[in-house]
Amino acid sequence: MDVTVSELLELFLQSPLVTWVKTFGDLGSGDQDNLGIYMDLVDGVVLNKIMLQIDPRPTNQRVNKHVNNDAYLRVQNLTILIRNIKTYYQEVLQQLIVMNLPNVLMIGKDPLSGKSMDEIKKLLLLVLGCAVQCERKEEFIDRIKQLDIETQAAIVSHIQEVTHNQENVFDLQWLELPDMAPEELESLSRNMVFHLRRLIDERDECTEVIVDLTQERDYLQSQQPPSPLKVPSPDSSPNPANPLSNEEKQHLAVELADTKAKLRRIRQELEEKSEQLADSKHEVEQLTLELQKIKQENMHLASDARSARAYRDELDSLREKANRVERLEMELVRCKEKLHDVEFYKARMEASENLEKDLMSNP
Repeated sequence: MDVTVSELLELFLQSPLVTWVKTFGDLGSGDQDNLGIYMDLVDGVVLNKIMLQIDPRPTNQRVNKHVNNDAYLRVQNLTILIRNIKTYYQEVLQQLIVMNLPNVLMIGKDPLSGKSMDEIKKLLLLVLGCAVQCERKEEFIDRIKQLDIETQAAIVSHIQEVTHNQENVFDLQWLELPDMAPEELESLSRNMVFHLRRLIDERDECTEVIVDLTQERDYLQSQQPPSPLKVPSPDSSPNPANPLSNEEKQHLAVELADTKAKLRRIRQELEEKSEQLADSKHEVEQLTLELQKIKQENMHLASDARSARAYRDELDSLREKANRVERLEMELVRCKEKLHDVEFYKARMEASENLEKDLMSNP
């Protein structure tokens, strides 16, 4: 086990959900290391015991108490646990689990992966939802109150994920209500449509998985050796294809699984590229519209610039005219002054002429 897995285990076992599970006393009570505690949790024995404290009704379940790292027994225990959880939510709490159920195959076959730890968290979340809504909820809530404040706050947040989030757990008690407000009915209808779409997507994915598994089965059956009951006659020609050994079958099965995984990744990449292409086309359309707007604005600005140049030329012309008017006004003032002088001298001259006449008339 490498360091990365050790760190993942340590972080997982310190999470609030695992801390809550430890309050029941069945997990981590001995001198076990982190791996031992985690495997006890993953094997499903401890969680089935906790579920029996929450709901003691199931009496015919056969939990394998000694898993011994057997993936089949582990998957069987977890399947029993999930079946009991679903039954308790539907029959007792009148609630329907609509979130994706924990993947028991992933947990059973590869329990030390990060994805399996996420699936275990979902499983613990569902068990927590049963505990805080059962008949012994006061007792279980008192145990939560004995934890530190930070862990309590985290657990309360987890509780709200299964009690107040209709996308995870859907409350069926609304069916018994005689009247509902239009707002509540509209919100409920939206949630139903959302869940219906998700179920349709899951159905299509399951259909693809069934087709892939069917093809894989048919391929493996085609590689099976002929039945020993059919003894070939000595005259018949021998089969050129030698029967494959179990090792070769497993090798071919692994190659087929790898090829299918690569095909799925390529399909996913193709879908992502298609989405990126659609986004790019949308961006190009938006940029084209913006470019057209900019061109129109540029045309308006060019027209405004031409108008501004025309106005500027006209202003220069008006300024020249104003300067000429000012010069003419100054010349006019000078002319008026000269005219005044002319009239003054004219009056003097007339006075001189009159005086001269008087002098001529009186010798």
